[in-house]
Amino acid sequence: MSKILVVDDEQSICWGITKVATMLGHEAEVAASAEEGLRLAQTSKPDVLVLDVRLPGIDGITAVEQFRQVLGDVPIIIITAFGDMQTAVRAVRSGAFEYLLKPFDVAEIRAAIERALRTSPVAENTAETAAPAAGDEPQLVGQTPVMQELFKQIALVAATDTSVLLQGESGAGKELVARAIHQHSASADRPFVAVNVAALSPTVAESELFGHVAGAYTGAQRGRDGLLVQANGGTLFLDEVADIPLPIQVKLLRAVEQGEVLPVGADQPVKTRFRIIGASHQNLKQRVQEGEFRHDLYFRLCAFEIVIPPLRQRADDIPLLVQHFASHLAPTPRAFAEETLAELARRPWHGNVRELRNAIEHAHVVARSGLVMPEHLPPAQPSFQATGDGNHEQQLTEASRARADELLSDPALAGDVYNRFLSEVERPLLNRAMDRFSGEYAPAARALGLHRTTLKKKLEEYEVPE
Repeated sequence: MSKILVVDDEQSICWGITKVATMLGHEAEVAASAEEGLRLAQTSKPDVLVLDVRLPGIDGITAVEQFRQVLGDVPIIIITAFGDMQTAVRAVRSGAFEYLLKPFDVAEIRAAIERALRTSPVAENTAETAAPAAGDEPQLVGQTPVMQELFKQIALVAATDTSVLLQGESGAGKELVARAIHQHSASADRPFVAVNVAALSPTVAESELFGHVAGAYTGAQRGRDGLLVQANGGTLFLDEVADIPLPIQVKLLRAVEQGEVLPVGADQPVKTRFRIIGASHQNLKQRVQEGEFRHDLYFRLCAFEIVIPPLRQRADDIPLLVQHFASHLAPTPRAFAEETLAELARRPWHGNVRELRNAIEHAHVVARSGLVMPEHLPPAQPSFQATGDGNHEQQLTEASRARADELLSDPALAGDVYNRFLSEVERPLLNRAMDRFSGEYAPAARALGLHRTTLKKKLEEYEVPE
């Protein structure tokens, strides 16, 4: 039988985790503050510590070092309802075994405790790395569950040198995420080299990426280091990585795997080592299936994949984003009327956070001074997806309208059309999400923009196979 110490000032959380520990055949003690928890830890010597971040007195993460002095390498599970990127990074750097976001379900905390009892934390994870200056922080703003989960993923991968693939719509903040990973890594003081592959001309892409020697081609009077060499020791961020021409993909794969590049016209390779972060708004796996992207390069890039949520999946963050952007546009931020915030929350934001920032800037110009009203906002932007036979959104809209007409015309369904239509659309979506992520709740919930508990309830409601 193992001992579990729960330090949290919420009685319901302590009660729930104690019940889980009892079900597993273990003993649990609870404390409402870090100070009380430290006193108990000295006498009971728990095998696992479950520690909340926000506590009266010493906060949880600050107390981790003191618990380490008492308990050594005992696994520490950090829990919080107020996760942000800084909290996630501090938790990972402190050597936390796991970082869970409230509300979590019984299965999550049970699995975390079982893993903690089987595994010892890696010693090197407890090493502190120099934090970047606050002024250099990328401005990722959000408090919604999907953003807290994003902060956690950034913190986890930043502590490694693993290659990362960022998937997300245009304007969702892929470069901000890439910069956050770099600035919270051990290579934060090394170069961060960003390149938009789609903006490179095919005729000069090879020279830009790999460099060239003098005389390599007409006009090349001097040699030049490519971006891959400039990123040596740091991070190379390749935006719109799906647009890399196939011939260059071969050279890029070799550069990543061998740690060397061959400049155009050169006989000898040049050594360079860097973490590569790729980003794309396209479905890169589909590009592989279509033969437009090398599968070996895809797997090399996709060691750790992060899906960045679109703004419409985190509409509750809009007031925070408005305040953030407004504070950077004028010395004295303008106030936004409640109806203005409601209008902003209502819009679809096809251009995501970038479009929202432009709307706030537009409103500042038009309002000039005083309260920002809805009429100061620019018109909502339409979706700029290509039209034609390949426009799946348009096809889906037309099919949805046709089905809606059928249901509304059926007298037998009067009063139940909404639920019937929603179930017909939602069931296959959930089914496909579970298939896509091999029955795993966490990645499926992140992709859908749902909490795990909500996803599980919907799966049970629709009787979708898990």
